[in-house]
Amino acid sequence: MTFPTYSLRPDGAPIQDYLSAVSRLADEVLRTGEALGPILEAYGDFVEALGNAPRRTRSELLVEALLLGVLWRTRGHEATAADPVRSALVARLVSERRRGVRSHADGATAALLLPESSFRPGHLDPSLAQIAQLLDWLLASGEYDDELKRLEGLIWFLGASHASAEHVLAGIVHWAAEFEAMGERTLGVYTARVQRFLSSELERRGAREDTLQCSRRPAEYHWNMVGAEILNRAWRADFLDCSRHLVVLPSCARIRHETDCRALGQEHALKCSHCAVRCPVSQASRAVSRLGAEALAVVHGSDFGRLLRSPALADGGVGVLGVACVPGLVGAGWRVRAAGLPAQCVLLESSGCAHWLDQPVQTSFDLGEIERLLTPDPAGRGTLVSRIAQVA
Repeated sequence: MTFPTYSLRPDGAPIQDYLSAVSRLADEVLRTGEALGPILEAYGDFVEALGNAPRRTRSELLVEALLLGVLWRTRGHEATAADPVRSALVARLVSERRRGVRSHADGATAALLLPESSFRPGHLDPSLAQIAQLLDWLLASGEYDDELKRLEGLIWFLGASHASAEHVLAGIVHWAAEFEAMGERTLGVYTARVQRFLSSELERRGAREDTLQCSRRPAEYHWNMVGAEILNRAWRADFLDCSRHLVVLPSCARIRHETDCRALGQEHALKCSHCAVRCPVSQASRAVSRLGAEALAVVHGSDFGRLLRSPALADGGVGVLGVACVPGLVGAGWRVRAAGLPAQCVLLESSGCAHWLDQPVQTSFDLGEIERLLTPDPAGRGTLVSRIAQVA
């Protein structure tokens, strides 16, 4: 099967190749981002003083700063292009979002996109006013709410606290441009079909509710990949310290169609009943149970959000490990963190649901990576697989 956008096992390569590659890129991002250290430390002090959130580590702040640069490079031209019709649409959607109006489900936001043939990366020295246009565009899209919660504070801090704010912005954007090149060299083999999807498949499908959701560019994929790796490291100790652990699996990994699956419907989630022995959701549920964790599956991202707000998690002390498709992966991790719960992220090995394919296919994930993240044993990825097999 040729997957529509990304695959962590291109040509059947072992998953360890991807895990090693993304780890190397994470190290490089942390190294090259050190020049932003003083500014981000000051921003961290600012956030902590507000008392709205616990102190974030420098690596967490670097992920946020890199996001700003990546989104300017990938969305800045669309956000600032002189087009009265699109500008009016942005203004209307922003007004609606700020008034609490629910996102449109009619494909209207697809008109925010420029044709792929018109794409140009955002230039290297944006002004604060242009960044404000970008944030409005992201808000209008309805697809970047988790990211916006991190970016708005950073932009406000820069504008209010630094006479050299635009110089700092230029440094962030230059760093993001370097990241584009690094990401393509290191992770491009795993996202080789993203550009083809954008250039042909996305336009062929016309305006749909998920058009903008599916329009993320390769650099956004690479940022989610490396961001998940960095944040997993930053949050791991807190996650392991939790007394309970919940693994949230995607329903698209089930071996049976939802009409045949006998999973037990719970509030906002599904509990596997093990109706198919070879089902990855069943296998993962049994494996994490042996490790003292619980597994649930969710069908939609909105279900995941409601699960985080459910009484079952209201008491805190629960570490949440989520398995998800690359676009929006880090945003989901931030959503867990915002709920006061330590998070860990595992990537689906490829996209395959109805957002991407006319005929959805079953997706897959690396059970060994889930097991590694659930255990304090630092001996390496997947080291529990043989042990669990012996117990079984």
